[in-house]
Amino acid sequence: MPKTVAEYAAIQNAYNDRIDKAIDGLVADNKTLNDLITKLQSTQGQITVEDQALLDQIEARSSAIATKLEALDAQTENPPEPPAL
Repeated sequence: MPKTVAEYAAIQNAYNDRIDKAIDGLVADNKTLNDLITKLQSTQGQITVEDQALLDQIEARSSAIATKLEALDAQTENPPEPPAL
């Protein structure tokens, strides 16, 4: 448990770095997902084998994003207690 404000701030900064990194990853995941959706929307006619592969990729990516969001949410649920003064 931290004993000084500086120690607490260092711990909090480490959490903030992890959160920033997670957000950057989610932004990249979201762009990839949007690119896949755009590609799928540009197809014509019946669902092809390639379309099904895109649908499968979209489903897998969406699941991965949801998992990451849940993990990000979990990081902020129980922040460390501030030190007793």
